[in-house]
Amino acid sequence: MEPVQRGVINSIIWIICGALVVAIRVLTVQSTSIFVWELLGFGMIAYGATKLFWVLAKGPPTNPLVP
Repeated sequence: MEPVQRGVINSIIWIICGALVVAIRVLTVQSTSIFVWELLGFGMIAYGATKLFWVLAKGPPTNPLVP
């Protein structure tokens, strides 16, 4: 698998997992740790989106010897 594909897939997984954390938090009973779960979920989404933009902006490696 190419480095760009691997980076894109990794980023999408982070975004999906973050969305799952937020969705599960919404579906569960209200608790005292709501802010923590929302912060964790949206943090995962933000991290995945940042990684995705970085991988797409950086593009494939220019040196064919570098994996």
